[in-house]
Amino acid sequence: MHIQLGAAGCDIALTMQGELQYIWKHKWLVDGAEQVPKQHCGSVLFFQVLAFSSMLVLLELVLILRVFALYDRNRAIGIFLSLLLVLRITSSTHSVYHHVLQFPEKTQFTNHCVPSVNYRDAHSPVWVIMFVQCGVLSVQLAIITLNMKRTVWDFRQYSHLLFSVLNKDGLRVFGAIAVAVVATAATVIEEGGTSYLFVFPIFIPLISAAGCHTILNLQKLELELAGPAGNSSDPNRKDIEFTTIDDVDIITWDAPWNARTFQVIEGGSI
Repeated sequence: MHIQLGAAGCDIALTMQGELQYIWKHKWLVDGAEQVPKQHCGSVLFFQVLAFSSMLVLLELVLILRVFALYDRNRAIGIFLSLLLVLRITSSTHSVYHHVLQFPEKTQFTNHCVPSVNYRDAHSPVWVIMFVQCGVLSVQLAIITLNMKRTVWDFRQYSHLLFSVLNKDGLRVFGAIAVAVVATAATVIEEGGTSYLFVFPIFIPLISAAGCHTILNLQKLELELAGPAGNSSDPNRKDIEFTTIDDVDIITWDAPWNARTFQVIEGGSI
């Protein structure tokens, strides 16, 4: 057994040594291997921006719907936040496509497929990334401002548990996204931008985790407000189907949180 393993190891070592000698002997193979990835760096950057923008859209929709409900389905607030979200998505996608994909000869990338930084060039990808990140922060800032204005100022005479959950969730999401945006910008500005390879991929699961945490907090709040589930024969028992506030009568609103995302079980059946 040991002899067979040793013979296999020698065979692998000799084969790799022969392949390395062949590759370095033919310079065109090395040049081709270096050029192929760079030809797709623009597409990779576009995919990265598109991926985290899609995740951000889902998270921002959850936060926008919460603000929309807080303002008692105010149409002006809904239109403003919707237009702001659409503007961010379209401007970010157009900027990346126009500056990175449509004019690839004006975009330079490092050996790690990281966009190089040239502050004097108006077409440098760093300005595109900065523009996208400013759009993200603008939407988050609008959401957290409207949320805090409603819960802290307008409802200052009320002390409902819902407000505490909304404020904590909003501040945590805003803080997480702000830190991630600043970290991404810093790694792009950094010479070489090698750490960008590690920071940007973390951005997407961070957004997903923030969204799930926000949803689960509302779910937990609904269970606390509804009380213990009890037995299956209890007609008021609710099983979790998705997540939101089903009905919180804070003031005289006509059930502004009634989104019907809980299964109401009557007589032990759905």
